[in-house]
Amino acid sequence: MKRRDARFLVVDDVPLSRVATHHALRALGCRVIDEASQCPRALELLSAQHYDLVITNWNMADMGGRELLQLIRSTPLAAGTPVVIATPVTAEVVAEAAEAGVSAFLPRPFGFQTLEEVLRIFIGKPSDEPTRSPAQRTFVS
Repeated sequence: MKRRDARFLVVDDVPLSRVATHHALRALGCRVIDEASQCPRALELLSAQHYDLVITNWNMADMGGRELLQLIRSTPLAAGTPVVIATPVTAEVVAEAAEAGVSAFLPRPFGFQTLEEVLRIFIGKPSDEPTRSPAQRTFVS
């Protein structure tokens, strides 16, 4: 699958973090990116369409990461979707998230290289587009 064809959902109640993740994905060749600022909206989107990858904050005001992950796993269309948590990593978070069944961690703050590695694992290599250096990447939607 080519990155530009993959569907991504970014779930984060912190607007700056959500927008930064969106723009980083776009800069890495991803084109179909939806956002949700609250867990109920994320679940609504996940019930309506297939996503190839969900990137979510682990600690949000309206719902904890464990609860959100359980709801995602019980949503028929989303049950098998890889869920990556983007959060400051502590031993406690790693243990709780691993037990809950997250697919991977994206330690905050993260850079392009770390996000690129996560994308390679779950989506594959970039499409035929030439690789651009971070200085050449655009953040324009």
